[in-house]
Amino acid sequence: MFDNLRARSRKHRRRKSMSKRSTRGRRSGFRLRSLRLSPAVKIAGLAVAAAGLVLLIIFVIVPLFGGQDAQPEQEEAAVTATVKPSPTPIAKADMSESVQELVIDYKSINDPYIYGNEVVFSTGNALQSSPELNTIAVYYMDTEQTTEVSGIVKKYISLFEPKINENYIVYLDCKNEYGGAVCGYDKNTEEMFVMREYLYGKPKVFLVGDYALWMQQTGNATDKLYLYHLPTKESVVIEVFVKTPFSVSAPFMSDDSIIFVQPYGETQLLENSYDTMEAELRIIPLKDNGDKQSTFYLPDTYVYDPMIDGDNIIFINSNRDENSQLMLCKKNGDTYTAPEVIAEGILNYKIGDGFVAYTKDESIYIYYFEDGSTGKLSSENTRALLSNVNGKDVVWYDVTDGLGAAANVIMHTKVP
Repeated sequence: MFDNLRARSRKHRRRKSMSKRSTRGRRSGFRLRSLRLSPAVKIAGLAVAAAGLVLLIIFVIVPLFGGQDAQPEQEEAAVTATVKPSPTPIAKADMSESVQELVIDYKSINDPYIYGNEVVFSTGNALQSSPELNTIAVYYMDTEQTTEVSGIVKKYISLFEPKINENYIVYLDCKNEYGGAVCGYDKNTEEMFVMREYLYGKPKVFLVGDYALWMQQTGNATDKLYLYHLPTKESVVIEVFVKTPFSVSAPFMSDDSIIFVQPYGETQLLENSYDTMEAELRIIPLKDNGDKQSTFYLPDTYVYDPMIDGDNIIFINSNRDENSQLMLCKKNGDTYTAPEVIAEGILNYKIGDGFVAYTKDESIYIYYFEDGSTGKLSSENTRALLSNVNGKDVVWYDVTDGLGAAANVIMHTKVP
């Protein structure tokens, strides 16, 4: 997949045509020809037929059905048996019974992210509420112990937004205001390395398997979408954005796909970007070695921070303001359904395995793609702020005591 994407960073859209085949059935029939018989034979035949009909009614039909009153009862019973009960919704109104606090012996716990039994976060002095963020630490949920990653040493000022899997950790090493480095750490060799320096903004980095993905501003009006292969330390530019507002929307990588928003028709250009606000979602399935790429055009729709899970795509239709609506599109053949609103007035959101979790009215909610059911994960009389979602794991901050509390309180649940 990596070699295919590196060989050509641009592709023309592939259009598929569908053809329908129709078949016409044939009707066959036959005709009975009239036979000329004598009147006597006809009368005798009618008499025999009438007698046979009487015997059929007396000895067959009447005993078989037991009278006329039994038939309606059987029909009513058959109709009743076909009624099916309504399916039980996956979500419940209150889903807080399985929520647990992660008791981590650090007052400052920044950007906690869960993978299996490991929770990675950035921190500093364990006893300080606002320490210098110079450490990446891992909390193990099975042993309830925390280990600082000694092989990670900051180059600049602060460490942010770590992600972890079985072999790697990726994170940002940021300067005070602008610039920094996108960094990686090999858990097996205990080697730290810089994937790419950046001069502007702060990229949002995703980690899946052996790959890291992020959007990076490389010039005054140019942004590039990078895919980095951690074992070989090689990168490829998937897309270049020039003077387009779509570059402020973060890309996303799941176990199956890469997704990002671009101007409509962008894949047809070799240089620059289209000067349009018409949005187009580009999807690169990782399981097809990056070779099969598709685009999904969303006319008259603003698209920001799309995420994908299997056959489901979510995004918000504004740039994170108070009127943001969380939208859902479902796979439908070779395309997707029109966007539908599944939540309004949300603060942030993350996609998981079969669901999306989001912060709304200082509470954490879940929406299941399968049946559209919604439940509340955080407890009543608490205030919450979503941190991260990975697979079935959801982790958030309990901010009941305020955002400036003496210590961060981290809550976790594994949803059904």
